[in-house]
Amino acid sequence: CSDENHMHVADDLPRPSISPEPGTVIPLGSHVTFVCRGPVGVQTFRLEKDRRSTYNDTEDVSQPSPSESEARFRIDSVTEGNAGLYRCVYYKPPKWSDQSDFLELLVKGEDVTWAL
Repeated sequence: CSDENHMHVADDLPRPSISPEPGTVIPLGSHVTFVCRGPVGVQTFRLEKDRRSTYNDTEDVSQPSPSESEARFRIDSVTEGNAGLYRCVYYKPPKWSDQSDFLELLVKGEDVTWAL
């Protein structure tokens, strides 16, 4: 039963982190940037949305420090459709990392019913 080993291909790769700029609550129509960080040597960062197969890949990876690399995914104008759960994963040859924790993005609409 050594098939189990295939589940843990990324044991030696640190999990990526995801953080939002400017924050997790974004007014409708404003912009948000998801920053994915991982170790040095990442070739591709992938931003996954929800648990569906929606994702963005980028090979535009920068190295802000000697020990880490990062990629930025910018949404210029958020809509209600952008709300949801996001997470990062990266490809460092020859394999993919585990996913980061989920980050929940909330979109704040104009129709705030409690503001009477």
